[in-house]
Amino acid sequence: MAAEETKTKGAVGSEREVVAESQPAKVVSPRKIEANRQNAQRSTGPKTPEGKAKSGRNSITHGIFAKHFLNQAEPETVAEIETLAVGIQEHYQPVGMVEEILVQKIVVETARYGRILDVEQQELARANAFFSSAVDRVGRYAISTSRALLRAIEEIERIQAARKTREAAASAADGQPSAPEDGAADGVGT
Repeated sequence: MAAEETKTKGAVGSEREVVAESQPAKVVSPRKIEANRQNAQRSTGPKTPEGKAKSGRNSITHGIFAKHFLNQAEPETVAEIETLAVGIQEHYQPVGMVEEILVQKIVVETARYGRILDVEQQELARANAFFSSAVDRVGRYAISTSRALLRAIEEIERIQAARKTREAAASAADGQPSAPEDGAADGVGT
């Protein structure tokens, strides 16, 4: 019984390890090793600053999952996202670090969703687009990003509602009238 557990967990001394040890190491001929060394001498990577910059972006295909969202973005894109950030910041007016983080998440997910829609348009413009797995993949990205955006919006609205309730209760306990609700002070909605 103990031997069976060891086999299934892949622990030291397991069947997989014993099999790996019993197989002889693959022998590579000296001729092949020398050919690999000579090939490595020829491929030294990009030499010009332009080539280095281009090769630095090799892994970026669409920017949907970029870790640093505005790195190497076009100035127009940066301006659009900054305008978006200002608008969302003004709308939610975050108080405290948690609300600030959620506003940043909303900005990033909104911009990411825009990138996904751009990629989706490019994929759908291709001939025989629906025979490619790319359309399905982009659809999954869109759904995932949309859900993350919705969760962040729901969370910030929940936190802000709880904060406003606490503030109203505190001001009522102090005997001060509570602040008017959105639009009530300027006669909107009456």
